Amino acid sequence: MTISEDPPLLLLLDFDGTVCVGDGPVWAYAEAVLGDIADTTGEGDEVRQKLGAFLDGQAGDYIDGYAAVAQLAGTHASAETLQRAYRASRRALADGILDVHAPKGLAELLTDLAPATERILVTNAPVDGVAETLERIGLAQHIDRIVSDAGKPDGWSTLLPELLHGRDPARCMAVGDIWTNDLEPPHDAGCATALIDRFGRGAGAPGLVAPTFEQLYDGIRAWAAANTRLATSTD
Repeated sequence: MTISEDPPLLLLLDFDGTVCVGDGPVWAYAEAVLGDIADTTGEGDEVRQKLGAFLDGQAGDYIDGYAAVAQLAGTHASAETLQRAYRASRRALADGILDVHAPKGLAELLTDLAPATERILVTNAPVDGVAETLERIGLAQHIDRIVSDAGKPDGWSTLLPELLHGRDPARCMAVGDIWTNDLEPPHDAGCATALIDRFGRGAGAPGLVAPTFEQLYDGIRAWAAANTRLATSTD
């Protein structure tokens, strides 16, 4: 038996809502926004109530919690207010005061996939807060590279060819919780995709879809096994 010289498989992982779960960062963002606008609008309690209902899957049609806060705050919150609040939530995340965790069993999955798979985190978030959180939730040693400030979805146009680095796109899988940001450009390029559809939006055309990351593990393992076999030839 001979093994081809093909590069490792490529697993592209989103951060918030994917490898890092828990609504603490969203609530920190919401409180930072409301700290600027609640006194003038008197709507702070209503925003909190509607955000909570959305995060509980009861009401609201937003792509994620951050978008929910921005839309619920409406014209009362300027772009500068939203950006300042986001930075505040990232500082709180870096300081370790927010309740977040890794999906159960993710460290074991990433261990099983190595070394035949390169595991890369691709996030729009700044690296401050990401690196510290990966360490705290037990994933730092299971991520081979962090790409922060990725500018998804537009950033994929230059980032994806660099990450593929000559790989067949079918040997790459992108995993995330927002179809348009995390998966659509890789899908269009021919990569495999796995969508965490927490709110049941049914967006896009992912190869794998489930409400939680944990429910995608078997499918990701099957994809990796199939592509590893394809890279193996028999004399």
